[in-house]
Amino acid sequence: MRTKALLVALVFLVVLSMAAWAEGGQEAGAAAESPIDWNAPQMAVDRITGEEWIPPEGWEEATEGVEELFYFNSGAMRHDPATQENINIFEEKTGITVTWAEVSSEILFQKTLNVLVSKDPSVHGMSLDSGPYQFEQVIGAGWAEQLPYWTDEVKAAYPDAMVPALSDDEGNVYATVDTMRSYLLFYRPSWLEAAGVDPESLTTWQGVREAAEQAGEWAQENMGQDFHGIVFPAKSYNLMHMLQSGIYSQGDRVIESDGTPVYDDAAGRNSWEYWVNLVRDGIAPEDVLGWTWNDYQEVYARGKAAIMLGFSTYVNRSADPELSPALHEDVMGNSVDAPGDWAVIAPPKWDASQPEANRAGFIDFDGFMINTFADERHKAAMMLFSEFRMSAQAMANEVVIEGNESFYPGVYDWDKVQNEILFPEPRAQSVSTTVMETFPPGAIQANDMIIEFFARSVQGDMDPLEALSEAQEQINGIYR
Repeated sequence: MRTKALLVALVFLVVLSMAAWAEGGQEAGAAAESPIDWNAPQMAVDRITGEEWIPPEGWEEATEGVEELFYFNSGAMRHDPATQENINIFEEKTGITVTWAEVSSEILFQKTLNVLVSKDPSVHGMSLDSGPYQFEQVIGAGWAEQLPYWTDEVKAAYPDAMVPALSDDEGNVYATVDTMRSYLLFYRPSWLEAAGVDPESLTTWQGVREAAEQAGEWAQENMGQDFHGIVFPAKSYNLMHMLQSGIYSQGDRVIESDGTPVYDDAAGRNSWEYWVNLVRDGIAPEDVLGWTWNDYQEVYARGKAAIMLGFSTYVNRSADPELSPALHEDVMGNSVDAPGDWAVIAPPKWDASQPEANRAGFIDFDGFMINTFADERHKAAMMLFSEFRMSAQAMANEVVIEGNESFYPGVYDWDKVQNEILFPEPRAQSVSTTVMETFPPGAIQANDMIIEFFARSVQGDMDPLEALSEAQEQINGIYR
């Protein structure tokens, strides 16, 4: 019954998308002749990637009469200090005020769809907190405005694995990235040393398993049963990030040519058994079945885990002795100088036979799109704002102020960034090798199936590979 209801909801969304397109979405998205020259006074790529963003020529004429922009922000602005700083800079440069509605991630996409289906022109832009699962629907329905500053040179300056996820099949780009979080492998040096583990072994997932097993055994003998070799989330969609990291580390992808998410292939089976067996073999606790993205990272922050694949935003969290006091002592209880008893490297590759380019993880980002039903002057102003948000200047603020990562990888080479942040080299490596795939409608339901059968595998209710096969069969029922 649940699957049938989900399919009905999916069909309804597709019908709405087709109706919006047929009734004028495409026409509304066709921008009027614009006075903006995006390649002046410099080429777009130079304006955007310089240390200070330079607005394009003609923007004043294109935005004449626009005093205020309004958009949906993902979550509370108090959690987005870099966004607030970038808004301040944009307002100083243009004189255009930026206002927002703080919308919880739980309802952000629903509210966005409500605006787009009703062709409401009053919301000029929207953040999308799950771009991989939402962009394809919005772009395909003709609801997002094409962004003309995405020239070939600009595309070449940004990560190859991400730009296609913001584009249609013809390569036209309709969205950008304003905040993003890549994955890094976090570990406790003193813990590994006490357990006799060489940190160099962490560059492969096979080495990580052996290190986590050894570190966990040592901890439970010396510190207690609530200490673990490795932790990860298995209650929420972030489980998919773990599985995908294992798949990407083998050079494979989840989405097949027909658009179906496929986990039951050689690379997928390897990754599935890897994460299942971490729990079944006692290397990770069965508690992971109740942990979401924040829970397991808090376990690490409290000093209860030797290793985790965690968001890069936890670099700042880990470095703060008030937020993560346990990480500022070694496992013997001795104080450790800043940044503390923790370190990070780029995500591992599968095994030693894989190239360094396969040290790739999933990337989590908030995207940004422009409402194609807004009037032309507000769309032009919002294009300026979206271009600035993805600029090197704005991305540097995201890295330094908030601990997010930079959509533009060049900022990690800047002295002012390297001098302000911790671990710039592994962070830059993670951003450059990260993989982004665009998932089709119905992928959220597919994720739920994977999460359900993962739990059955961990708890011993099903053979792991039989569980994966059954999950894949149900996923195929959505698409094939």
